[in-house]
Amino acid sequence: MVADARRADGADPGACLIMQATAGLTTKRIRVASHDGNWFSAYLALPPRLPAPGIVMVAEIFGVNPPLRMCADDFAGRGYAVLAPDMFWRMERDVELGYDKESYQRAYAFHKAFDYEIGVRDATSAIEALRAMPECTGKVGLTGFCLGGTFAYLAAARCPVEAAAGYYGTRIQNFLADAPKISKPLIQHFGEKDHTTPPEILGPVLDAVRHNPNVTSYVYKDAGHAFANPGRPETYIESVATLAHARTFELFNRTLAQ
Repeated sequence: MVADARRADGADPGACLIMQATAGLTTKRIRVASHDGNWFSAYLALPPRLPAPGIVMVAEIFGVNPPLRMCADDFAGRGYAVLAPDMFWRMERDVELGYDKESYQRAYAFHKAFDYEIGVRDATSAIEALRAMPECTGKVGLTGFCLGGTFAYLAAARCPVEAAAGYYGTRIQNFLADAPKISKPLIQHFGEKDHTTPPEILGPVLDAVRHNPNVTSYVYKDAGHAFANPGRPETYIESVATLAHARTFELFNRTLAQ
């Protein structure tokens, strides 16, 4: 069941690092120029038919790891050019963690030290890089999970995207002042039993966007954090993930179509 909470290093930045064909897709590791003259890596998944609408996909705090790349491939298989940037690069390049105890500790440490304000600039660099690629139609949306869910919220308010869809954003409560600034269509997906957004946090988050017609928020009954990550079987709920993705794709199909 779903409760509809309608509250509404001098290297060439363009150098290809890794390239392979995956089930009709083309995947690459590329370098993206940052706003301040540096670069960061990103995983790019391209569908067979190009150019395609673009989606920047921001990972959980575990980085662009195998489950995130599989998700990027899935979105690409649905006809999108997907770019997943390395968001922790200013602390350590190419962070890619699992879900064991040590990985959780490292992920929490990275997240604690992470600067969201600079991260918004890096996300914008990724958006602009994807938009400029000949493989992209020029229309770009942003989606993300956990840390990336917060970036979807911020992107709809601050970044040059057509639309955004966020899954279980964990720090939105720190940016409630951005709620009235959201001018692009935004979908937010939350789990009712998410320990990172208990009622005392989720309530104000939903209330902040209650009167913004650009925002639609969904709270999924009995779902917890990371319900859309099949790489975490202890939290993954296929039926909820399928429904949430269907809503995300409806949004992107509508807003990113030519």
